[in-house]
Amino acid sequence: MKIHQTTWAIKDLVKKKSKINLNPTWQRGAAWKLPRQVLLIDSILRGMDIPKIYLRCLAPGNAHAHDAVDGQQRLRAIWEFRIGEFALDYPEELVPIDTHPVAGKKFSELHKSLRDRFESFEVSVAEITNATNDEITNLFARLQMGVALNPAELRNAMLGPMRHLIDSISTTHEFFLDSRIPDARYKRQDYLAHVFAMAAYGGGRDIKAPDLKRMIGEFGAEKADIVLEIGAAVGDALNVLALVNRKLNHRITQKWIFVDLCWLIMQQQAAGKIVEPAELADNFAAFEKLRCEYNSHPEDLIQSEAEHPKTDRLNRQLYNYIVAFRAQGAIHGNLKTRNVALRAFCL
Repeated sequence: MKIHQTTWAIKDLVKKKSKINLNPTWQRGAAWKLPRQVLLIDSILRGMDIPKIYLRCLAPGNAHAHDAVDGQQRLRAIWEFRIGEFALDYPEELVPIDTHPVAGKKFSELHKSLRDRFESFEVSVAEITNATNDEITNLFARLQMGVALNPAELRNAMLGPMRHLIDSISTTHEFFLDSRIPDARYKRQDYLAHVFAMAAYGGGRDIKAPDLKRMIGEFGAEKADIVLEIGAAVGDALNVLALVNRKLNHRITQKWIFVDLCWLIMQQQAAGKIVEPAELADNFAAFEKLRCEYNSHPEDLIQSEAEHPKTDRLNRQLYNYIVAFRAQGAIHGNLKTRNVALRAFCL
């Protein structure tokens, strides 16, 4: 991998807009809120330094000349301001620059001297050549170490069949299309990655963020057939869960409830049993009502356990579920405890 350091004027970045791909596989899409975009533009107008932009040079014949490796949000803000998509509105009014007002102004409304200053501003650009996909993925991950990318976004920077299949299912399956789970910042991919881990390891391991990252790397191209088998099992479970969620008025939005129910369905299907969505929805609704009722005081469930061990068996399971739910959800022991409890109530 070679990196060539250079500078581009903003007017040149604007001219090359159509040739720069902002959405390669590792990128997360638009994420900056307006105040952050405004601060960037204000910094440029005041002649302050802004972070470097990393662009990967693509071979001739591609639809684009460059992929944005780092700096996608900055490029997006610069381009959108230049074409007038937002004004410089900030919670604290921006002070004038060289006596010229900037607060609330769009690009076309700025004084000509400020428009010229904006377009001639030099942006530091690092052009990357002769880089493999692994090198680009590693570089992207390192560049993001100090910013607020979440684990799901960092996993999305990894290439491989499992990552691609998780992304494909989470963006096309009817469960997610109909659900109230937000699609921002790869949240749906994050939920689904946990279920893939349950299927990949038979519910026998922790599924914390580092574990999921290792899983994406472990199931590489040489294990593509296994990845497809896992994806098929997860897809079958989601087909049932989509019907369950519909009957529950799309109330499945919490990650661990999603994971627990998916794993329960996959266990039943792996055993050759048919899961009736309506029955599971009714049983889970009754369970969830009790969970919410005792969530703040689960100890009430087991006060009479010594006197009525048989009748209080379900109370003990509900108590175990609530305690495990409160604890770190991705620990194997808590996953198993919740699974045993959910089976007692829902099957």
